[in-house]
Amino acid sequence: MDFLKKDMALWGDKDNIYAGGTVSLDYSTGVVTGSGTTFGNVGAASTGDVIRFGSFSGVYHGDAVIVGIASTTQLSIASTAGLSGASIASTSFQITQLPKYTVQDSVFSEALESAAENHLVLSTTATVAAGVGTNIVYVNSLSGVTTTAGPLRLVSGSNNVIVSTIGITSVSLASTISSGISTGNIVQFQRSTGAQSANVYGISTSGANAAEGTVYEIGSGCIS
Repeated sequence: MDFLKKDMALWGDKDNIYAGGTVSLDYSTGVVTGSGTTFGNVGAASTGDVIRFGSFSGVYHGDAVIVGIASTTQLSIASTAGLSGASIASTSFQITQLPKYTVQDSVFSEALESAAENHLVLSTTATVAAGVGTNIVYVNSLSGVTTTAGPLRLVSGSNNVIVSTIGITSVSLASTISSGISTGNIVQFQRSTGAQSANVYGISTSGANAAEGTVYEIGSGCIS
């Protein structure tokens, strides 16, 4: 069973360690501030654990790996790449020891059960103030941002607008923004994709018969 020991080093054995209080996240710094939390205490969040923002029964924002704990009410996460990009303020949470590699692997994400997912493409800052009614926003970086992979949205404050064209230092929007964006404000680019379910709900009898004798043959109680 050596292979199990090797894999188990990637995570612990507890799915739900702690979920007391609420948390807020600063996307720009990766700092999580808690209210009524006891981060770092025995039985609570520890470095290397995964924090799950929100809940599957309500609004689920995604998971992130904890890389530092400053106090019982403040911790830091490794990345926001596994998060939806939506505001996280006074939100419920869960601490878990699930495998760290699942944080950014959609195959292992239970959020796939929803109708669609918002994926964070890039988080940057505005370099020029954009007033209400404008449809051009200047940002610090557009690295990796493209519209060729599907509809792209600019999210900043209460603004959530489709991006029409991408320039070198700015983007043009399909409609005007409804609230102003100040210089230095966080600007995120997100892409919404249709979700899928990783579960197997049924197997066609004709398909099973056709697979007999091949590498896709169905065994007793499982799929080969």
